[in-house]
Amino acid sequence: MTRVLHVGKYYPPRWGGMETALKDICETIAPRVELRVVVANDAPRQEEDRSAGFHLTRLATWRTLFSQPLTPGLWGLLRRERAEIVHLHEPNPLALALFLLARHRGRLVIHYHSDIVRQRKLKWLYRPILELGLSRAGAIIAGSRELIESSPVLARHRAKCLVIPFGIDLRPFLPIDAQARAAVPGRRVLAVGRFSYYKGFQFLIESMAHWEGELTLVGDGDMRAELEATALRLGVATRVHFKGRVGQEELLRCYRDADLFCLPSCERSEAFGLVMVEAMGAALPVVSTDLPTGVRAVNQHGETGLVVAPGDAAALGAAILSLLGDPERRLRMGLAGRERAVRLFSREAMAESILQLYAAVAPEAGGSAPGSERPAACPPSRKLYP
Repeated sequence: MTRVLHVGKYYPPRWGGMETALKDICETIAPRVELRVVVANDAPRQEEDRSAGFHLTRLATWRTLFSQPLTPGLWGLLRRERAEIVHLHEPNPLALALFLLARHRGRLVIHYHSDIVRQRKLKWLYRPILELGLSRAGAIIAGSRELIESSPVLARHRAKCLVIPFGIDLRPFLPIDAQARAAVPGRRVLAVGRFSYYKGFQFLIESMAHWEGELTLVGDGDMRAELEATALRLGVATRVHFKGRVGQEELLRCYRDADLFCLPSCERSEAFGLVMVEAMGAALPVVSTDLPTGVRAVNQHGETGLVVAPGDAAALGAAILSLLGDPERRLRMGLAGRERAVRLFSREAMAESILQLYAAVAPEAGGSAPGSERPAACPPSRKLYP
């Protein structure tokens, strides 16, 4: 079996889109490769875990600087590890720098989740390292064509970029009864995610001036106090329910009880929006924003939901109001979203594409030497659009 090393920033129960994607990839490919996963711990100690069917190492973290965990043990691990393929999840500046310094001989696959948007000083300091890593990579995975086309970083490396959409385990969401939900008046809006600057939850709360009903926010983060203050200031605090972080059963209950889902993200840091796939699996129509990232690849305007301009509370409110008042349209869009999620965004489909890529870049599959262009045997990008 091919030896594969995944290097990520964190791993669940640490919550976030990159962490969820890493978990779904690793759990699905583990039976077919010899897999090790290396991430940062939340504590200054190293922990080993083999309970999921692969070797998970959480490296001791000394501190966090500019959202980057400092894990000095990674360099020594990369020097010792003899994986044939190193699958590195970006942005993760320290991990890529240490990989290059370690002069690892494995084939490098970079999974490019998003550009660095907010931390401008770090972005320019890191750019030369990132360019070197992308040049060294045998293949670059992006979650959508939109990210490849809009990213200034990927522009010089498009020849080796592949579109492999993110996928999740849809099984818990598919049994939710969409017909039963459509039989009651629409009043309940759900949003899920980290309370961070790029999620745009402040605009969703502001949009409540344009529609009646209840808003449930699942998640937590450094903007929670500010969001609570916004709801109080606008006089909608009794209609906004902050659930915090919840377990799987409670999350499924939130999806089951909602009438529609909203992703109000307002910055390019939102590279895909996996929570939209959860909502579509639960047959919820989605109101999202028109970000030039993979967000555009998920929710289809007029088919699986509605798409509005980022940062526009009035447009969000109008879209939500129109769907809450139209149960037949909500049901039709919700069912179309479920079909689209099953067809394009399952973790099985994602894993199969990644395994095909490994077969193309691994030495025994005739992959090219480190630093070369995309191998001719690489599978074509899966098509997302008509």
